[in-house]
Amino acid sequence: MDEFRFVSEYPIERYQCGLKAGGTVRLKRDIVVKNSQGGPSGKIHRAGEVWQVLPGAKSEPILVWLLQADGQHHTWDDDESIFDTFERVERA
Repeated sequence: MDEFRFVSEYPIERYQCGLKAGGTVRLKRDIVVKNSQGGPSGKIHRAGEVWQVLPGAKSEPILVWLLQADGQHHTWDDDESIFDTFERVERA
């Protein structure tokens, strides 16, 4: 079962993986959202979606906080594996 923690402070502006709060990333491949039983929920985040990098919480483990294209928050491991799924989007 997932563990939930109350988080009220988000002081992390720069992540170990190199992403910075305020930056953006683009999905390199589709992500199939799973339900609580581990099966497909019917929702898919499509390759090309742009997500915003948010400030992170200091509590362990340190995770990259993201704002999905649909407005929902999501976290990802703060290591180089994030770039298997996302690519940085440089601002013009």
